This record gives sequence, C-alpha cells and structure tokens, in this order.
Amino acid sequence: MAGGLGRTWGSPAEGIPMSKDSHVSLDGRERSRFRRGRGDIGHICCVFSTSKSRNVIRGTTLVGHGHAHYWLVRQVGGSAYGVRGVDGDFLPFHAEAIISADELLSDYTPEVSVFEDRMLSAVKRHDYRLAGDGCGPESGRSVLCLDEVNVRGLFELGVEYILAGLSTRGRNLIRELIRVKAPFPGKDQFLFNEFGIRLRKIGFLDGAVICYRRALKYTEADDHLYYNLARAYYEQGQWWDCMRALSQCFALNPDLPQAGDLVMLTNALADDVGLRAKYNKPPVPDGVARRAGLLAEAVYAHDVKAVAVARTRAVEAEDRRKQDIWLPGREAVGL
Repeated sequence: MAGGLGRTWGSPAEGIPMSKDSHVSLDGRERSRFRRGRGDIGHICCVFSTSKSRNVIRGTTLVGHGHAHYWLVRQVGGSAYGVRGVDGDFLPFHAEAIISADELLSDYTPEVSVFEDRMLSAVKRHDYRLAGDGCGPESGRSVLCLDEVNVRGLFELGVEYILAGLSTRGRNLIRELIRVKAPFPGKDQFLFNEFGIRLRKIGFLDGAVICYRRALKYTEADDHLYYNLARAYYEQGQWWDCMRALSQCFALNPDLPQAGDLVMLTNALADDVGLRAKYNKPPVPDGVARRAGLLAEAVYAHDVKAVAVARTRAVEAEDRRKQDIWLPGREAVGL
C-alpha cells in the first residue's frame, strides 16, 4: 500500500490518467462498439428453436426435436436473417427463408449449446459445408463456427432481448455464451471484461459478476477487473464481496482513482443512514466498515481532513454517475 500513502484523489472532472500497466484490460486495444437497434443486431449464426406449430419454410416437412423445431439462422443482410430447417442429423437443409430482425426477436429462441454440441459436431463429422458459406465479414470465414464475431453478435442479441423486455431469453442466451467450450482468438479477459461492463450498465448484475469472474480466469493481475467486479458487487449490495475485490484491486494498484472513490463511498455509507437510503443500499457490516476505514487511512496517511474531503468527492462522483454524466476513463473501467 505504500504507493498510495499521502495521495489525494483528484476530482473526476480533473481527468486522471488511466493506468498504463501492461496487465490491465485497457491497453489501447481497439474495441468494437455495441450497436443498439434491431436492424443491425450483429453477425450471428446459430441454432434457434420455435414451437412446432411454426413453419416459415412452406411446403417442407420439418423434423421435430422434442416439443420444438430447430432452425439454423444466420444474418444475410443488415436487417435480414436466413432460416433453414435442421434435419435429424442436426444438419441444415432446404433453401433459406428470410425473416426480419423483429421476427427473430419475437419468435425464435437461441440454442447455443445445441449449435456447439450437436450441429458443429455433425458438420465436422459429415464434412458438411453450407451453400453460400464464406460470406462472413472476413474473407473466407465460415459462418458455421463459434468465433469472436459470432459470439459478439449473439451477445448483442442477448442484450437486445433484455432491452426489449424478454429478460429470461436474453439472460439464458448470455449464460450459454459464457459457457461456450470452444477456444477461439479473442476469447480472453478483454472480451469478458467488456461483456461485464455492458451487462452492469443494463442492470444484469448477476451476468456482469459471472463475466468478470470468468475474465479473471485468464489473468489475476488486472486491477481494473477487480475494480469492475467490486463495482458490480457494490451495485448488488454485496458488501463483503465488494470489499474483497477492492482489496485485491488496491494490492495491485493503490493509485487507481475509481477504486479510491469506491472505498470512500463505502466508508461514507457505513456512517450515514440517510445516504444509504438515498442510494438504496443495505447496512454496511462492521467488518466491511472497518476494512474500508483502514484502506482510507492508508491512502490518506491518517489525514482526517483529507479523508473528509475525499468522502465528499466520492459521494459527488456517485451522484454524477447516477445522472449518467461523463467521467474520464468511464469506458475503461465500466463506470
């Protein structure tokens, strides 16, 4: 903790630079922007299911799988998705029918595990190639795979389900994506950290925690990841988990401004019933309050006045965050 002694966190408006540690998630790597809007969910290819009563391909006898029909759905245009039936060998068949993004959202349920475990295995076993394949965004890329492009597109679809009020479908899809077994380039802490930030911002806190913890399987030396995990636990009111993650963050980087703000906010909430009511937070356990106090004292070298000022700044920063005011570095650490 010596690196943080005597430091006074600047106000967020002062533009504190982000860490340049080579282990952190924010290493300048270009990130794709998530798109909202049903016309451009993303480049996806996956098995989906519908009820047996639905048949979008006229004049075709479909093979039922339990109480549902399976379909191979892939994006073929900005807002158009091609649909093929799935036969008893879990291979696509028949020409494509075209559906819209709205139809995809309302009528089809993604089945990632079926795509990975059944269809992709069958494709490999039968050396199957989809007619017209190789038209993915990268030259020569097959759409019959689970790679970063496909996983990102399916993740966007899961977010769109949640935003459209189809929370169960969206959350189940995201949980399946987190459990994808296939390795692929880009399946790393950066991907899951990014997913966690997105999920926390739309209120899917359980999913955000799972993503951050999954990201930590790829690295244990990422202060930003531990901060992001602590922030998600804070949102849930899980004080002990929040403080454990914050302690890990401080052990790696005692000078991370956002972590300092969260410690001071926790310290302030422990002593102020009105503030807890304002932010709808449960009481802070005594052990957590003591730990937050010790961290605050270490950072501010027992300067009581500096601690008071920092607590006030932390509360102001939280108010700005609640109002969705831009803060420097907020995309970096998921503010």
